Amino acid sequence: MDCRKLEITVVSANNLEDVRVFFGKTAVHARVSINGKPETERRTPTDTHGNQNPSWEFTTTYIIMETMLQSCNAMLVVKLYCDRNAGDRYIGEVYISLMELFECAKYNGGGDEKSSNQQQVEPADDDICGRRSAVMTLPVMKGCVQSQGALKISYSFSDKVSFDQLLMAENVAPLII
Repeated sequence: MDCRKLEITVVSANNLEDVRVFFGKTAVHARVSINGKPETERRTPTDTHGNQNPSWEFTTTYIIMETMLQSCNAMLVVKLYCDRNAGDRYIGEVYISLMELFECAKYNGGGDEKSSNQQQVEPADDDICGRRSAVMTLPVMKGCVQSQGALKISYSFSDKVSFDQLLMAENVAPLII
């Protein structure tokens, strides 16, 4: 079985909806997962200074099976929440197929390319190790309706390695999705 390492950086968001009803700052964190599965969820630190324009520069890594990059069903999900004393309040989410992420990175971003869900792709150079990378700005959705704001992520895929090589190189069996 073949797999790749996916490194995702949740860079920032801008112009998010203010979900604070009465007073106070909007303190926002993001939860990143694959297909919304709780066991794959990673949480950014809370940005307490950015209000509706939080910045995180939070990087996380997943090991992705090659078959997940050939199906539209495998999704990267980033949900945004406002921290509150009475419990987190949902702001919105971004979701995109891993296949689409890979295709955009495969062609090194393309610069002016836009897809049907109005994402913006910026070119990113391949690094020395042959990673394929890109930077995307995606609209924040609330349900099936476009909400206010956008989320910026950068990401890279490593070269394909066989499952056996990966196990010999790293002890990552519990991290494989």
